[in-house]
Amino acid sequence: MRVLIIEDETTAAQNIQRLIRAFPLDIEVLGVIKSIKKSVEWLGARESEVDLIFMDIKLSDGLSFQIFEQIAVRKPIIFTTAFDEYAIQAFRVNSIDYLLKPVGPAALTRALQKFQQLQLEKQILVDYQEVFSQLRFNERQYKSRFLVKSGAVLQAVEVQEIAYFVADGNLVILKTFQNKSYPVTHSLHKLEDILDPQLFFRVSRNLIIQVKAIHKLIAFSKGRLKLELNPAFPEPIIVSNQKATGLKTWLDR
Repeated sequence: MRVLIIEDETTAAQNIQRLIRAFPLDIEVLGVIKSIKKSVEWLGARESEVDLIFMDIKLSDGLSFQIFEQIAVRKPIIFTTAFDEYAIQAFRVNSIDYLLKPVGPAALTRALQKFQQLQLEKQILVDYQEVFSQLRFNERQYKSRFLVKSGAVLQAVEVQEIAYFVADGNLVILKTFQNKSYPVTHSLHKLEDILDPQLFFRVSRNLIIQVKAIHKLIAFSKGRLKLELNPAFPEPIIVSNQKATGLKTWLDR
């Protein structure tokens, strides 16, 4: 069996490969791809070579349903996801399997056994447009406001008013376009899951920005970008080469 892994987290990709090697079947990993753009290029040229695809839902440059908007994918897919139950239900009704992160050996074994059985029964029914039409519908459930506290006063801040979130140690601060700051209880990792990816992008380990907060992008050395925000950020923001590619793709939609 030949598999392709589409996963932007190195640790997660390595974990899947390690689990695959332990499975009692001859499985060849044809490659690990980290972005929508590279996935479209690879599948456009080599899809016939692969038997099964492991695909993360959230990639460095967007959500993986964008792959299916650019190219027809006919091969079976086992999705890996940290999404909530609503997305998992979409996979279930379309006979597509899923693995919740972090992927464990028992879950991967069940998924591969299901794939083998469906192959024998010739019952692999793939309708990715239907899957992701349900996902797109449910995307409207992204968080629309945050309840914040200033002294004894509680107030709701709409996401459109938020310029960025910044982590400072264990504390995460919400910064508004009016240059007001409020602590929030969510980690940046959690915020990535509950914020609309059309509006927000994580540019570094400690910073998530809103698209309208970008004041200026400046080309920097080795493919990196220097980012200036409004309201101004207190420190220079240098976006890594890998993140810069995703950021430019995100801005160019």
